[in-house]
Amino acid sequence: MSPSLKYFLIGLFFLCLRISNVNAQYGAEFTVNSDIGCNPFTVVVTDLSGAPDTVAINYDWGDGSPLDSAEFHTYQQPGIYAIIQTVANADPRQDTVIVEIIDQYPPEFVLFNCKGARGSVIVKDTLYESFEVDWGDGNSDITPAYSFISHDYGIISTFDVTIKGLINGAQAPNDSSNINCFSTTKRLNTIIDILPGTLNQIQVLNTDVNSGRISIDYTLDPNSNYLIEIKDQNQATFTTIDTINQVLNPNNYILQNLNTKDNYYCISVTAFNPCAGDLKQSNIGCSIKIDGIAQNQQNAINWDTNSTDFLNYSLSKDGSVIASINVQNQNQYIDGDVNCGISYLYQVQMSEINGLISISDTTSVTAISTDIPEPIENITATIIGQDIQLNWEAPQNFLPIGYIISRSIESGPYKVLDTLTITEYFDTELFTQSTRYNYKIFYYDACGNLSEESINISPVLLVSEFDKTITWSEYEGWVNGVSEYILEKYDENGQLIESISLGLSTSYQEDQTLNPYQFILYKVIAVPVDILNDEAESNLLELIYRSKVAFPNAFTPDGDGLNDIFIFEGRFITAVNMKIYNRWGALVYQTTTVDEGWDGMINGKPAPLGTYIHYTELTDDMGISFIKSGEIVLLR
Repeated sequence: MSPSLKYFLIGLFFLCLRISNVNAQYGAEFTVNSDIGCNPFTVVVTDLSGAPDTVAINYDWGDGSPLDSAEFHTYQQPGIYAIIQTVANADPRQDTVIVEIIDQYPPEFVLFNCKGARGSVIVKDTLYESFEVDWGDGNSDITPAYSFISHDYGIISTFDVTIKGLINGAQAPNDSSNINCFSTTKRLNTIIDILPGTLNQIQVLNTDVNSGRISIDYTLDPNSNYLIEIKDQNQATFTTIDTINQVLNPNNYILQNLNTKDNYYCISVTAFNPCAGDLKQSNIGCSIKIDGIAQNQQNAINWDTNSTDFLNYSLSKDGSVIASINVQNQNQYIDGDVNCGISYLYQVQMSEINGLISISDTTSVTAISTDIPEPIENITATIIGQDIQLNWEAPQNFLPIGYIISRSIESGPYKVLDTLTITEYFDTELFTQSTRYNYKIFYYDACGNLSEESINISPVLLVSEFDKTITWSEYEGWVNGVSEYILEKYDENGQLIESISLGLSTSYQEDQTLNPYQFILYKVIAVPVDILNDEAESNLLELIYRSKVAFPNAFTPDGDGLNDIFIFEGRFITAVNMKIYNRWGALVYQTTTVDEGWDGMINGKPAPLGTYIHYTELTDDMGISFIKSGEIVLLR
């Protein structure tokens, strides 16, 4: 081959190669290390466009950060983001991948002890696809949500069980998307055997065909697991209705949606072994079904229950015991001490020799009589701004058909204000900061009888004496009186500072050596002896305490730790501008820091002994500014 032909062929080859490169086809395309991860999460992209190195490739990360060509990006906020790759001269020019960044969320799970040093867990979570169970003894498992998984520890000891959420069940726990996912740790004490619980009290909370409720109190072994088993009076065997979460319900549980009107129920808190199904019942307790029938001049109270360890029944009316019965099969009591139109609340309590107490719901019976109704006994009067709100319970022994409200100002005569049918009244536009108001209430009952007037009702009036001593009037309106007065203090933003129980005292004075607040808003709350009554609140009282500042007239900056700094003592000071002048009027020191004073140095050297003048501008917590000045003697 001639040299000229050889060079012609080589040139033709490179020309074809150049034309081939110019016409090469590539398009935007990329993948990410994971399309979901826990915040913060670093996304790593892999370019699949095929573009040569000379072609620009940029990424818009979708979170407002600048466009760049980096192949990784860290997201700092949860959310769903669109990553857009742009490739110059490509077809297509852009490709998009959606990634989701989820917030860190600790998984919720329940631990169970199994007999024979075994532990088990149920993860009650659906945010993550699966979960890593670290048993705390060097072993671990992967489990889906709501799956029961157990582990044999082989020894009786304490272990910390940790559950970590895994976003993608196919990924290992240490994969990039799972690195920042939260974990939760709980302690498990392995046991040799399950222990039965002890049922202490059963109480019917309400009587209803469908929505009756029964409260049970119990004592449980903290390392055993328990079921609630129940059967009604017509059943022969127990039915499991729930497990007990000892964190949420350590000693009490409320059974709901029962027919407490027609049935009584027998209950057990039963220890169980979740790994093998063993059961150990507690003592058995039964609820009490109760009802009452109004008869002429008397109420008949009937109840039904069961007991294998019976001691006695105790029947109460309106909270007071009226009969003690030692015969188990006696299930009726006739109460002749009743009045017409009055609704009485009856309740039966059964005690067992083993200590278990069963308490019925209350049953209300409205009696028939011509007796004059008793007065209303308990009224709560609360001051709200310039209004006084009166609240009272309808008398328990009858049904009123109308209330009459009368008022007295200070010690003046009572005058009728209004008539109404509800148990609440607002007396408005009053002088509640300075005037004491008194009220009385009476009513007509369902039999047409007019009651006697109630006891006097008077809200708490809170006032301040000249020396800032706070005093208040005693609350009137509860038959059983006040159990204590609680003084509440609020700052200028309405935030509660302190709540102080003062017993039955009706005065209070701030200890100004301890009080850090210049402005205080006071309120007194009267707490009734009878907890069924609402608390009564006084008017609000604002007090502003003076700021006090004292400067020493001499100091000795000799380094002995005593009186080395010239600084003021005071309270409620938020800003300061202190200037120190020598006797020729030259400024030798200045500070605007509240807790900083002069150390007796001028330009790094000890100041001469002698007399200096301080001129200090101060501002207190209320924004009030004032000036203090005087002579100071520097001694050594």
